[in-house]
Amino acid sequence: MSSQATPKIAIVGLANQYPDADTPAKFWQNLLDKKDSRSQITAQKLNASPNDYIGVQGQSDRFYCNKGGYIQNFRFNPEGYHIDSNAFDGLDDSFLWATDTARNALADAGITDLNHPGLQRTGIVMGTLSFPTAKSNQLFIPLYHSVVEKALQTKLQQPNFVLQNFGLAAQNEQYNWRNGAVAHNASKLVADALGLGGAQLSLDAACASSVYALKLACDYLHTGKADMMLAGAVSGADPFFINMGFSIFHAYPDHGISAPFDSNSKGLFAGEGAGVLVLKRLEDAKRDGDHIYALVSGIGLSNDGKGQFVLSPNSKGQVQAFERAYREAASFDSSITPASIEVIECHATGTPLGDKVELTSMERFFEGKLNGSATPLIGSAKSNLGHLLTAAGMPGIMKMIFAMREGVLPPSINISAPISSPNGLFGQATLPNEVQPWPDKAGNNVRHAGVSVFGFGGCNAHLLLESYSDNTATSQQPTQVINASEKPMHITGMAAHFGQCSSINQLAERIRAKQSLFTPLPTQRWKGINKHPELLAKYGIEQVPHGAYIDQFDFDFLRFKVPPNEDDRLISQQLLLIKVADEAIVNANLKPGSKVAVLVAMETELELHQFRGRVNLHSQLAQSLAAQGVKLSDDEYQALEAIAMDSVLDAAKLNQYTSFIGNIMASRISSLWDFNGPAFTISAAEQSVNRCIDVAQNLFAMGSLQEPLDAVIIAAVDLSGSIENCLLNNAHLQAAGMQECRQAQPT
Repeated sequence: MSSQATPKIAIVGLANQYPDADTPAKFWQNLLDKKDSRSQITAQKLNASPNDYIGVQGQSDRFYCNKGGYIQNFRFNPEGYHIDSNAFDGLDDSFLWATDTARNALADAGITDLNHPGLQRTGIVMGTLSFPTAKSNQLFIPLYHSVVEKALQTKLQQPNFVLQNFGLAAQNEQYNWRNGAVAHNASKLVADALGLGGAQLSLDAACASSVYALKLACDYLHTGKADMMLAGAVSGADPFFINMGFSIFHAYPDHGISAPFDSNSKGLFAGEGAGVLVLKRLEDAKRDGDHIYALVSGIGLSNDGKGQFVLSPNSKGQVQAFERAYREAASFDSSITPASIEVIECHATGTPLGDKVELTSMERFFEGKLNGSATPLIGSAKSNLGHLLTAAGMPGIMKMIFAMREGVLPPSINISAPISSPNGLFGQATLPNEVQPWPDKAGNNVRHAGVSVFGFGGCNAHLLLESYSDNTATSQQPTQVINASEKPMHITGMAAHFGQCSSINQLAERIRAKQSLFTPLPTQRWKGINKHPELLAKYGIEQVPHGAYIDQFDFDFLRFKVPPNEDDRLISQQLLLIKVADEAIVNANLKPGSKVAVLVAMETELELHQFRGRVNLHSQLAQSLAAQGVKLSDDEYQALEAIAMDSVLDAAKLNQYTSFIGNIMASRISSLWDFNGPAFTISAAEQSVNRCIDVAQNLFAMGSLQEPLDAVIIAAVDLSGSIENCLLNNAHLQAAGMQECRQAQPT
């Protein structure tokens, strides 16, 4: 790399959809007013009566917390996009939040004409959960319940018994097949609707997704692959699913108190929302006369690698994220040091372990580096909004942007008994409880802030921001983009399992012999639904397709440290990915403990919808029996409910909680091999692997600003032969006016 400076990245537009705030101005005012925007979940939001599912901590198929940060009264205008307004009909709110927020962010950046030529060199990276959404459930649950209904008719000896549609959409509501593209649609829909011509991808780095999206977007600008990027994140999974999942984790407070950095807090309140930033290289933004909100000074990503447990935070990995952020910042501007940081917006969610580890990590990093400068003040906007999961970093980023611009720092709220770091560097004195002036440090004419986000599976990120004004001093060196293709990437290891071929060699032999991989449906693949052709016909599946199915594969539970427990079993998607990735790592002779990134191309495993399909029956069955005058004793009802719920499909009975989180696949590989590079999933439909290669190239190129990566693992998995995938493909084809699905996609 030459002595020319790499350009800083300017934030030139922003927009949000948060609880109680559909604009950045409203959000900022709410912070100044110390407003608590958390609320109790409604039946409309849950798509079921909350009282039917409220239980106590540890109770199966119930959640014990009904409070969170929820968006109310959202209205979407479908006009003026590059896709027909009818295409938005029936779409899940999460996709609409992402689209509306992205359009508003562009407008804030001065682009209101969606035919603007600059959009052809504009891309989008969107952080999103790979969980079912409220409306993706509508595509699959009716099929599950049809099977249950048929079984109940036989059991009750009432052939006309109907399992009514309680808790789901009205029968006349339009179902949109696009809701089944859960993982990638948040970025795909935005790119299509806004007419973006650059790279488009969604990623899942759990609760760190916001800053991961920002990092990848900045890399596209640094490498010259785009001239403008949207970096966003949306959290809009089915609240039913979220509440059940966090109850399984015991992550909610069992006494109703959630306050980051407070000793009385016993857990988090989950929330929903969306935020989008518009980014340009600083020189380009100045040339174009853009309004510059702030500058991105540096971003550090890491993974915990080996830890006590894949879901437990690790101070070592968090400190690495700090170190890498400052190393990157120093490559832009040597004046940015730990001593220059005035405020840190923390990840702090209110969980006792997570908050304690975060304070410990900050103390480990900053102790001895402040050189007599004041300790940074800290806070967390989660005290106002709850934990917005994949979008969690966006409120914190915007809070820091506005606080630096206005010279005013809003406090965290609801803190009555603040906790401290082990040696007291961070604690009550660094946790403001009232609005106060920004703590400018002597001699600084630029304000500096940090933002931390830490996700399940050890996905860590730390972002450094600095203020900007027209008289802000910037480097006089000519800037350049980094040529990402300067050094070729080399493939050093491979492994695969396609259909009945469990290795690359077997696949090569079948190709040479010109032999098809297609087989009839394996006996257990659809868990018996294939034995009900009259039900399949109702959903447009006239025949069970042949496909390149995987019937079975071997998995060494001891080797991979996965408990073979029927009540805590990973889904096949994760097990297969772990096995094949491990074979490739061994083939490449990678060393444990290396700085290796893990990128997993994936889509949501649609079988996860069976979870709500099963638990939903708890209230649906009772209401259906009452509506049709069927009276049972308590013992008879409990026995019937057990039969009904267990008949939905065996997999849905399991508490597969670590399978619910897409990025855990990548993190399990990092944990097994103690890799400390970033680990996350990428979803871009058929382009997912290409996007992984593109991102890997950028990561290698940007290694010149930190310590270089040793390797990047690109893995991909899709068990696309499920009944859900066939149902979705069929709906897609029918929407396009084509014949029903007759061949499953290769597995």
